[in-house]
Amino acid sequence: MMPPSGLWCGRLSQVGQSDWFTFPVRGNRTFTVVTQALDESGAPTESKAMPSIGVWDAFDPVGATTVGAAPGMNGLAIGETWLQVTSLGDDLVRIGIADQRGDGRPDYPYNGWLLYADTVQPQRLPASGGPIVIHGMGFRLADTVQVGGQPALVTSISPNEITAIAPPAAAGVTGSVNVEVDDLPAFYAAAIVSGGVSYDSGAGDALTLLTAPMNTVPIGVPIPFTVTALGPDLTPAGGVIVTYALTSGAATLACGLPACSVTATGDGRASMNVTATGGTWSIVTVSLTNGSNLQAQFVGGTPPVLSALTPLQSVAAGATITWTVQALVLNNGVPAAAQSVAWQTTANGFTVQGSAPASTNSSGIATQALTVGPLAEGQLATIDACLNGTSQCVAFTAIGARPEYAVLEAVSDATQSLSVEGTPGQITLRLLDMDGNPMAAGSVALYQALYAWAPPCAAHGVCPPSNLLASQTATATSALDGTVSFTPATLSGVATNLLGLAASGNTSTIPISVEQHP
Repeated sequence: MMPPSGLWCGRLSQVGQSDWFTFPVRGNRTFTVVTQALDESGAPTESKAMPSIGVWDAFDPVGATTVGAAPGMNGLAIGETWLQVTSLGDDLVRIGIADQRGDGRPDYPYNGWLLYADTVQPQRLPASGGPIVIHGMGFRLADTVQVGGQPALVTSISPNEITAIAPPAAAGVTGSVNVEVDDLPAFYAAAIVSGGVSYDSGAGDALTLLTAPMNTVPIGVPIPFTVTALGPDLTPAGGVIVTYALTSGAATLACGLPACSVTATGDGRASMNVTATGGTWSIVTVSLTNGSNLQAQFVGGTPPVLSALTPLQSVAAGATITWTVQALVLNNGVPAAAQSVAWQTTANGFTVQGSAPASTNSSGIATQALTVGPLAEGQLATIDACLNGTSQCVAFTAIGARPEYAVLEAVSDATQSLSVEGTPGQITLRLLDMDGNPMAAGSVALYQALYAWAPPCAAHGVCPPSNLLASQTATATSALDGTVSFTPATLSGVATNLLGLAASGNTSTIPISVEQHP
């Protein structure tokens, strides 16, 4: 196997001898193999061995044609041979090195070196750029980094990891760009991750629909248009810009403009309230910067007198919460102030905090705090709100969710990489019930183990364990929107690797990783 560092020293000491290495690569990666012949003193020379290089698919049989080959001494540096190869897909690579003349002597040593960039995190950056971490092998102190053809500021280098600050996007540049690691020009060595990061949405990112206004909707009633941005591997594309625009018809966006943008949260969600203002068909388009888009098509109709703005809440079975609900009163499509909305004093599973009716504000919204629970698993509890003592009523429903089937989603900062001087951000997660609704009052446990910092261990290497500095366990209860937040464990001024696991229900877990590197 290739040494984990990507660096080695070999010797072609016998006639016909050849050295062989294998290592795994990801698709769309360009890597460089370099050898430099040495004399008996260890200095580069062109009068000893003439190492030539061949590269094969490791699954090809012996005798197969090479993927690439380089003759001895084809480089600019003294004694150098170099070969650059691009992988088309995930694969296992075999490298062979032999003296071009077929010779072999004890004074035929050489230095070998593989420059390979494997992954880049994070996968998406704002237009202003930001910190990135490149993992791979064969990185050297003189290496430089380019993002989208622009130089990045390198902040630290080890054989397997480079941290850098990516520059702002060039004018007019959005989407996926290459990340390139270059060594000294004399060696021709480069490692490229094609489409390694993207400024905003990248190639393959797309939108999926959660909720949207459709068909006939009440005039004057805000309705959420919610989407999720996903990457090509169906992981959330958090942080991308999602643009809502009125394409045609009579409708308004909550921002008050014909078009406005929302930044997707860490779980890829973006939402904008859309309101029909007339009885014509309207189209609202939501899009990413890479062109992926969805449309909502609807027509405004006669609104009900009373509407529930927060009609549904999922609550962990056995728990009790305070749920602040809202009802909207319209008069001919215009919000009606000073209207009286009364909730039942008690209902199955509900208690109203205060018996007096609530009055609508200038926006036509009446607000009431309800005590909900405890509910049994699968129990539906409903309470009605009625307008001005009439039969114009709307229902508010709470669902007793089964906490053992809860599902965790990462919202923000579940994975972080920052310098030891930095302050880790709060870890925010969202708890969902088995139907995908945010679950309130669910329990989430976070187990954290803080280790002394060490460079990442290669997949096929043997690394000593890092020292465990501290550990802790914390439990949090989810809010009405299902979110919970935790503060990462840290030691001031100490470089650490934090490994954690958030858990809820019987099987749902989220891994936590916070690296504070020197």
